[in-house]
Amino acid sequence: MNSVVVRYGEIGTKSRQTRAWFERILINNIREALLDEGIEYKEIFAKHGRIIVRTNKAREASNALVRVFGIVSLSPAMEVEASLEKINKTALTLFRRKVRELGLDRPRFRVTARRITKEFPLNSLEIQAKVGEFILNNEDCTVDLHEYDVEVGIEIMEGKAYIFTEKIKGWGGLPIGTQGKMVGLLQDELSALAIFLMMKRGVEVIPVHVGDNVEVARELWGILRKYSYGSKGRLVVVENIERVNKLISEFGAKGVVKGLRPENLEGELPEIEEDKRMFKVPVYYPLIALPDEYLEEVKEKLFNRN
Repeated sequence: MNSVVVRYGEIGTKSRQTRAWFERILINNIREALLDEGIEYKEIFAKHGRIIVRTNKAREASNALVRVFGIVSLSPAMEVEASLEKINKTALTLFRRKVRELGLDRPRFRVTARRITKEFPLNSLEIQAKVGEFILNNEDCTVDLHEYDVEVGIEIMEGKAYIFTEKIKGWGGLPIGTQGKMVGLLQDELSALAIFLMMKRGVEVIPVHVGDNVEVARELWGILRKYSYGSKGRLVVVENIERVNKLISEFGAKGVVKGLRPENLEGELPEIEEDKRMFKVPVYYPLIALPDEYLEEVKEKLFNRN
């Protein structure tokens, strides 16, 4: 593999000017992730709703980039010149590699193709038919468009074909750095989850721990930091909540993030009323309206629980 095809979703709904700005930030965050993981790359560029990372370490790059917010999916791919002969040969090579990896005897497969730009002489359906026929003539396999073991994907744009057998799901959301800064009060797993979801919406969150039990906060930020590409924030420890307002001014933060759930709203003086008096900026509670099932699913993935 010599490249990674990166796909985004929500960014694509923006105006052309805004989309270009979002793309630049996402590319910077991708570059930061690769540098942080020590993964060498040759080039990163955006075209036609895709970001292409040219690297000889496509698998390692994909494992790192799946944690970059704003990415909906990505595929380790082979970039070749867009000729039917090269597409056929590369598709067959990647198909055989995937079959060996899965240990299959007579695999079921399908080919999906997309001409992102239209200069290639065959349309998408014709490409699928030609490549599928070539694989059938060279391997003991069957075509099944619905119950398939292997999917060979092909995306063609500006004279290049990107061929892959895997589409890795990302977290989506918006690139960190597109929605301003906030202070996140990092005290426990719930607050870590709130910070995570706010970062997913493109907010650069500065993590702040108040009081003792610093080791727990450090452990939680160690997990969150792997998803914080685009953020310059480091864990800040303060002795009391009054210090947080000073940090808000120093960082130019536009809000505070807390891990509040509906069960925390009981009592004569709800915590939310205390927060209004305590902080000079709005306080956000991203967990309040989310269903338990969704939060449990995110927690399982974030904290790698079995």
